[in-house]
Amino acid sequence: MSVVPMQKVRLSVYGPDVNQTLSIIQKAGAVEFISTDMAEVEEPYIEDEHEDLYPRVQHAVQFLTPYAKDKGLLKSLLEGTRTELTEDELAQKKANLDVVYPMVEDFERLQVEFAEVNEELRLLGEQHALLNTWKTLPIRLADFATRETKTLLVERKNQIDNTPLEKVLSTALLEAEIPNHVTAVDVHHVAVTVAREADVDAVIAGSDAEIVAAPSGTETPEIEFAAVSEKLAKVKGDLALLHDQAEHFSHTHLKQLQIAGEILSWQKERSAVVDEAAATTYTVIFDGWLNANKREVIEAELKKQELAAVFSELELSEGEEPPVEIENGNLVKPFEAVTRLYGMPGHTDLDPTPFLAGFFFLFFGLSLTDVGYGLFLMIVSAIVVFVFKVSDAIKMFAKLLFFVGLATVLVGMLFAGYLGIDPAMLPDSLKAIQKFDPIGNPLPVFYLALSLGVFQVMVGMLLKIYSEHKNGRLMGGIIEQGPWFFTFCMAIFALLTSLEYVAVLPMATIVNLIYVGVAMVAISGFYRGEGGMFGKIMSSAARLYDSIGYFSDILSYSRLLALGLATTALAFAVNLIAGMVVETPYVGYILAGIILLIGHMFNLAVNTLGAFIHSARLQFVEFFGKFIMGTGREFSPLKRSEEHIVVKED
Repeated sequence: MSVVPMQKVRLSVYGPDVNQTLSIIQKAGAVEFISTDMAEVEEPYIEDEHEDLYPRVQHAVQFLTPYAKDKGLLKSLLEGTRTELTEDELAQKKANLDVVYPMVEDFERLQVEFAEVNEELRLLGEQHALLNTWKTLPIRLADFATRETKTLLVERKNQIDNTPLEKVLSTALLEAEIPNHVTAVDVHHVAVTVAREADVDAVIAGSDAEIVAAPSGTETPEIEFAAVSEKLAKVKGDLALLHDQAEHFSHTHLKQLQIAGEILSWQKERSAVVDEAAATTYTVIFDGWLNANKREVIEAELKKQELAAVFSELELSEGEEPPVEIENGNLVKPFEAVTRLYGMPGHTDLDPTPFLAGFFFLFFGLSLTDVGYGLFLMIVSAIVVFVFKVSDAIKMFAKLLFFVGLATVLVGMLFAGYLGIDPAMLPDSLKAIQKFDPIGNPLPVFYLALSLGVFQVMVGMLLKIYSEHKNGRLMGGIIEQGPWFFTFCMAIFALLTSLEYVAVLPMATIVNLIYVGVAMVAISGFYRGEGGMFGKIMSSAARLYDSIGYFSDILSYSRLLALGLATTALAFAVNLIAGMVVETPYVGYILAGIILLIGHMFNLAVNTLGAFIHSARLQFVEFFGKFIMGTGREFSPLKRSEEHIVVKED
């Protein structure tokens, strides 16, 4: 396929039909709405009878989710975490949103009880901690204030000092000629009883201490501590009952609230689109970008439901660029993940996915080069795709891993890579398939990697010419890329001739043709240069300097050899270490098994990641730059989120 054609459109909808029209568009996921700029229009408003329900449901879901019973990872993967609904079932859920109100009201009452109990628990906890500090004080709290005396609770600020506060404070009060009685609770806490009118604040502060608030109550701190402890235990019991109620509520209502919340979020997104629209007396007007491939389907559905809505195409403003989306067939689509890592191509560029797919497939296999590892990736990917219930994005990535696992198996057979086993120990049938020995004779692999680099660079040149042709600049593409392509072809022809694979032209003639190609490169730079004679000469020199860039790009493909060698060498080393410990008495086989399992899993993980990163890098740096001129803004249409719901066909 290719970059999806985008149309800038204006959608005019009869007011009462707006919500249903937007629902159809949201289901198709085909329109990215933008702010409608029209003069002398009204502010549109679409009534939403459940407008207040969404934040309440969302809050309930957030609160109750931690109380949901954990099914475990394996069960979640096998059963899925989302609810499957048909369109008819979904329509019924939408029509019955009123039943959610009593659930939300019950939840809100439960939450109020939670707030009250938690607040009581906080206050009792503070009181409990305070009484615990002073519980050995043998003075009734009711006697802290009498007609003639007052009792103050004093705490040392700096509790590193272990000098008894009782001694320090008694001495200070006597020096201040204030009659007192100090009752020690511990080294840092005392109760000071003085005359009611006595001013002791300065003396206490001067003793590096401070007055703290007395606990509430009438009896001694020890008695009050026991009473508060009893209340605290009761409140904790009440809180435990509320947690049980929340777990039960989550078990019975969470799934329904999640479904309702998702449906309401779709409505909220439609309302946000309406807020950016304009309106006349009877019509609401939307501007946006339409996926042209889906226009016919949307218009057919609007007609089927007899909705008064029509698309009209708008002219692009100067310098305005449409968003970009790409679509590909089932075999190529998994490789879109690689393209999207790089970013979308420009809207006038080619979609690189169909062209990178084969290269990425082959390069990944050359980087991993082990049949066992490839089979493991294929099996795990197949389980994810066909057994586990996961999101479409995860399934698509699993399909990509399946394809690159297949590439690894195919390349691994040619390289005799079987979990690091010595090729000499393999059966004759497997030996017959082997064509490369990366450890014993790495040069053929090196030449293969460079050859693939030359081929991909040349494909990039041809794609650049095609891209320019597609945009009406064929001659410019030929002038820019043609001389380099011709030069590369002649260089390859010279190499094949020197190796005596072909003998069509004398070597001297081929060398002269290479000089012609280089001259054509210089002339093309001169032709396209700007700024007078000096500018043209500099442009010509820059074109010739590009040869260093091409040489550097091609050398980058040698990383395929390095990664393949690393995988093979590490696998061999793991087997070697396991073989060294297998003779250990009693535990040798156990240790060898552990080393083999951990070693090969580590090798698989590290080199799979390396194969993915470096294979992608060769696409992004050495390939894409040859024919992709820029990056586009990714298409972001109004569509259904499917966090808690999976909508399946009826």
